[in-house]
Amino acid sequence: MFKMEPRLVVTKYRGSEVFKSFDIPLTGQGMDNIALTSDWSVTVRSEGSIDHPNGQMLEAEFQSDSISNESTVALSFHLSGWSVENYVLVPGAVYAGNRFEVRELSYAPCWSRIDDAGPDVPNLITDVPRLSNEAGVPSAIHLLTGDAATPAIGIIDQKSATGWLFVTKQGTALGDSSMHVVENEDRSSVRISFQAPGVRPSTKYEMTTTKVPSADRGHDFKPGDKVQLSCRLYRFPCSSVQDLFERFAAVRRQGLPAASLAPSLPFSAAWEIQESKYNAMNWNNELGYYAVGTVDMKHQDWQVGWVGGGMSSLALLLEGSELSVSRALDTLRFLFSSQTEAGFFHGVCHNGQWYGDEFNDDPDRRYPKQWHILRKSADALYFIMKHLLALEQVRPDFEIPADWLDGTRRLADAFVRLWHRYGQFGQWVHTGTGDTIIGGSAAGGIAPAGLALCGEYFNEDCYTFVAEQSARQYYRQFTSQGITTGGPGEILQCPDSESAFALLESYIVLYETSEDQEWIERAEEAALQAMTWCVSYDFDFPKGSTFERLGMRTTGSVIANVQNKHSAPGICTLSGDSLFKLYRATGNKRYLELLREIAGNLPQYLSREDRPVRGWDGRDMPPGYMSERVNMSDWEGESFVGEVLPLSCWCEVSLMLSYAELPGIYVNRTSGDITVIDQVKCRLEEGAELALVVTNPTAYPAEVKLLAETEEEAAIPLGSCGHVEWRRVQVGPGETVRVVL
Repeated sequence: MFKMEPRLVVTKYRGSEVFKSFDIPLTGQGMDNIALTSDWSVTVRSEGSIDHPNGQMLEAEFQSDSISNESTVALSFHLSGWSVENYVLVPGAVYAGNRFEVRELSYAPCWSRIDDAGPDVPNLITDVPRLSNEAGVPSAIHLLTGDAATPAIGIIDQKSATGWLFVTKQGTALGDSSMHVVENEDRSSVRISFQAPGVRPSTKYEMTTTKVPSADRGHDFKPGDKVQLSCRLYRFPCSSVQDLFERFAAVRRQGLPAASLAPSLPFSAAWEIQESKYNAMNWNNELGYYAVGTVDMKHQDWQVGWVGGGMSSLALLLEGSELSVSRALDTLRFLFSSQTEAGFFHGVCHNGQWYGDEFNDDPDRRYPKQWHILRKSADALYFIMKHLLALEQVRPDFEIPADWLDGTRRLADAFVRLWHRYGQFGQWVHTGTGDTIIGGSAAGGIAPAGLALCGEYFNEDCYTFVAEQSARQYYRQFTSQGITTGGPGEILQCPDSESAFALLESYIVLYETSEDQEWIERAEEAALQAMTWCVSYDFDFPKGSTFERLGMRTTGSVIANVQNKHSAPGICTLSGDSLFKLYRATGNKRYLELLREIAGNLPQYLSREDRPVRGWDGRDMPPGYMSERVNMSDWEGESFVGEVLPLSCWCEVSLMLSYAELPGIYVNRTSGDITVIDQVKCRLEEGAELALVVTNPTAYPAEVKLLAETEEEAAIPLGSCGHVEWRRVQVGPGETVRVVL
């Protein structure tokens, strides 16, 4: 087991370079007026035990007794008996220490710019904050708290099967703090530190490089100046990464008030704005499809899957007007027109011309225009199946064209061929041949969900078999190891949240199609891993920033990946109904509460006429726009923290799917618990009949979806379209209605 020694530290800087550092061990409890140096005194308070489920709170109040310019204070923890085999977690920023092979590429990093290729490439990442694999090379991670979903550092001591969590706050009166993991030269010890104000020595991370000079500076302390720094420590038995995620889930919001939703507008009101915007601005009338954006540029036109192509159409099919439904069906027709001989889809279309997915226009690149991000066709397979199943429910008279059914089989067959040839789906394929160009990663993590639905729909065991086998392989290689990689197409194979949620979706679909409890166990593990990517608190944005001015709340936003260090509204590109289904199967409210945090806070990000969201270009975004940027990190520069990329983005699709697939109100009739995801207030009224009293405090009319069921009813899987039959409650602005259950 580690020997852990807490220490108190004061560091003087010259610019961002360390000039002098003073530290002493903290060996007692409740000590007062410790003389750190002749110029500094510290009062320390502690409460609780590191081995208790609630952990130990350690607070240190540092006081400068003289002038101390460009200085910081820190709580530091020195751990001896260290090994590079130990798992290191910073939620949303570091997974397994990010110890992977690195390729230094400018944005957007592209595989066709490097020599690595084939089904057996090692896991390659870009130049992101990480611990080093190379002996004798400095190995350290320096982050600000805004780089993480929760300002915390977790580790697993493999030898003793012991886990540790160190959790701090965003910052102090001096601003945001910093978090540090620093290994010694021979990797036999490590130091974990939380520092105020936050200073990253020498360099910082920006957009695929860790080599940007740091502009961080210490504080100029005057005599009598004080600053308080705190950390909560936990030590616990931990034989697997899932034990670490389990304990993290239990404490990620400890000490915070119950999460409240950001005041906004009801889902149904947001839907009206979005549907209008999609028909006015996203519809390509010439070629007949809903584009993923609104700007006349290559990657804002058509991209299948990933950022919303052939996914927004599902929401519009389920909830839209006759015009929207007609256009959703046309979008499917266009999608099938893009299928290649190999069975996969062309990834990009702009002005009627098909392109490959690689972010590289070099005419000498390998396979020009033939690179395809497998995640895109995996998304397409899953969402095509959801369209087909939805049509049976909402448009039973619609005759599904034979070429759609044939195209769906051809796509599923392409995945089956990949599996039988390579024993994996890989990350990139050649659109012409269907062969793997780049293997590895969890990029195709949603493919088992699509195959499982295909197996059930077409009554084909070959699809079901590959769905189950591939999902088990994904579990062994990724979920059980606490790492999911490569979901976005422009991060090489950095750890990411999108593939974590994709695997959760697959495990849930496999449970619903087989009713085998194996998949619920896998889904619970995937959900805990996905939870680490979800912001657990409301970030304090800089004064005057767009997010501060609008009162934006970050709880429930989802960090994209360790390269693109922004959080985002919602899951890319899903409603999160897998969390709801997991709650129904287990009765564990943590999944329902996480879903409420994610989906319930989505409407606040929608630009609308009466509350426009201003982009960082200084212009108000049109009604219906949502930006993917929830920038707590300065990965794009300090001036962009709390500011908005002024583009129509995939997160709009996540909001539309949330309205289509989630209940706004969920009532557990057995326990009497009510969970509200929509912008209404509810209470149960018991008497001769059980009734729900619903109040709409907003200025918008609300049509709220209601599901009330017993725990016995909740044990029955919903399937892909259970939401179609949910009750809808109409509540006018400021109105209260009584609904008999």
